[in-house]
Amino acid sequence: MVKDATKPAASAGKTGAPAKSARQLLANWYGLLFSDDVYKRMIGFLLLGLVIIAVTWVLAFFCLPDGLLENTMIVRKLFGVRGSTRPGEWGLKWLGETAKIFRWEFSPKELFDTWGNVFLVTGKIFLHHLLVVSVFILLFSRFRIRRVSLGYLYFLVYTVLIGIAAGTGSFTYPPQGDGIWGMIILFLRFALIEWFAYGLLAVATLRWTWVKADSLLNGRWEKAGRFFSWPALLPDERDLLLFGFLFLLVANFSEAKLIVFYGRHLI
Repeated sequence: MVKDATKPAASAGKTGAPAKSARQLLANWYGLLFSDDVYKRMIGFLLLGLVIIAVTWVLAFFCLPDGLLENTMIVRKLFGVRGSTRPGEWGLKWLGETAKIFRWEFSPKELFDTWGNVFLVTGKIFLHHLLVVSVFILLFSRFRIRRVSLGYLYFLVYTVLIGIAAGTGSFTYPPQGDGIWGMIILFLRFALIEWFAYGLLAVATLRWTWVKADSLLNGRWEKAGRFFSWPALLPDERDLLLFGFLFLLVANFSEAKLIVFYGRHLI
């Protein structure tokens, strides 16, 4: 009789276990995103962000029209990607039609034209992203609602949009292969690195609070410091801030190579 009476209780415990595990997982995830340790925050945004990108990519692929974000600032650049013929002309003027280094013979005009435009377009793309992150991450991070900075919220929106851009084929470069794998390789070449850089900047500046509130609509905004004072950064946060800009530069360089390779800098 005692054994029979205990069976329903055991069954109920098993039923509640998945829900309890899910709540615990979300709690751990939340704890990582807002941890005092900046590297734990980085792990949190990586885990959450990659899941969001994967889900939005799949949904956008099946539910949204192709090229949906092609003409938005997620893909287009404020300063354009137009190149110049001057690097090639300089190479031709300085070194002539052909040049030789050891056994390597090359065309200075072609070499200078290609790599000169790669660096020129890299600079334009970097200036575009520098302006975006300065406003929507560095500036927005000065405002906080409870534990969430507005810079964090922008990064969440950006994560969704980058997933939609990938899922709808909004990037203007040809896929780097056949089928879905071509789109994935294209995404990995620059967009994922760019997203990772944005994330590093967001987690590094999470505590750059100038004013804060307990609620967006009903809360009272209070000053937490002076706006023009340089926020105190921990050494690890300074490191991630620096790496964020370096990864952003790498992503921009990789995208610029695609632009020049496909001749988009001449359009």
